[in-house]
Amino acid sequence: MKKEKVLKKIKAINKDSIKNINKKYVYFGAFALLILVAGCHFYGQRGTNMGMPMVNATVAVAAEEDINSSKSYVALVEAINSVDVVAQVSGSMDKVNFTEGSFVKKDDVLFVIDKERYQANYDLAQAQLESAQANLTKTERDYERQKQLSSKNIASKATFDAAESAYLQAKAAVSQAKAQLDLARIDLNYTEVKAYIDGIIGKTKVTVGNFVRASAEPLARVVQIDPIRIAFSITDKEFLAAQAIGKQNIEDFEINIELASGEVLKKKMENVFANNEVNMGTATIAVYADVRNEDKQLTPGSYVRISVTSFKPQKGIVIPEKAVVQSEGNSLVFVVDENNTAKVRPVELGETFDGKQVILSGLAAGEKVMIGGLTNRMLRDGAPVNIVNAQ
Repeated sequence: MKKEKVLKKIKAINKDSIKNINKKYVYFGAFALLILVAGCHFYGQRGTNMGMPMVNATVAVAAEEDINSSKSYVALVEAINSVDVVAQVSGSMDKVNFTEGSFVKKDDVLFVIDKERYQANYDLAQAQLESAQANLTKTERDYERQKQLSSKNIASKATFDAAESAYLQAKAAVSQAKAQLDLARIDLNYTEVKAYIDGIIGKTKVTVGNFVRASAEPLARVVQIDPIRIAFSITDKEFLAAQAIGKQNIEDFEINIELASGEVLKKKMENVFANNEVNMGTATIAVYADVRNEDKQLTPGSYVRISVTSFKPQKGIVIPEKAVVQSEGNSLVFVVDENNTAKVRPVELGETFDGKQVILSGLAAGEKVMIGGLTNRMLRDGAPVNIVNAQ
């Protein structure tokens, strides 16, 4: 009897436990279902593309603009012409007729070297020529006289030959005296050392009273400063592109020169040419551009930064530079379509300027590209986009 009562009691306890356990699972299942429904409703509001979360984005519109192409380079300022002033005669320095660092013109007398002595040599040569000419006149008369007498058999053959020889020697002496006079004139002219070009003259290396020797150390140096030359290097690829433009369009370009002070000079290139070979070490070629320098702000030997800009802008598609994403060597942008869906688009890049990127192909004017939200880890091709700002 006791055993039966115990078994009935155990069965009753088990039934109550099962009922309580079932109630707990029912309540838990209902709570889990409620959370699932709420989550689906929440994500359904955020995105409809296969349950993908919506990405907040800032977009910009691809625009067709006038592109004024510009390239920047570090350049060296060079003198087109430079001349070392050298003495052609030896002697004592009599005068220095310029101020160091001043502008001199072609044929200005810069130095005077021992002019009195060379003037005396010239005068002496002049006198020797006159003496030779007088002797020539006398011997010529004697020769003509002996010639007539010889033809009448009055004078001997020996006398005629002597007169003829004296006459010929007198003619040679006159020629020699003329040559000596020419040399004396050249030396006299060289006593005035003149400027060969217009330009700025530097420091003189010889002062008054010093003895100078012909063709020795230069007395000074003159460099041309107007026009002046800008030398820079471009890549072989840029050189080929420049050749495609052609020399006939040089006048379509201007050069902006940034000085060390930060001032920018705008110059038109008057003459442009490239060197005759490519530097094998750097794969670049030297280019030289001549510009006017009336204000003398460009000094030979100085370095400047230049940018070459076209006078005739060309149309092109432009977007903000920060819209471009690099992935595995490819350039990409995220285009937002009419359904506010992000689409990955490969593009071909052109040059950049003022924070803008020129697109050669892959985009059309009016398309929207993402410039904000690109770092969102949920962004991918086909992701829904919520445009929070448009530029």
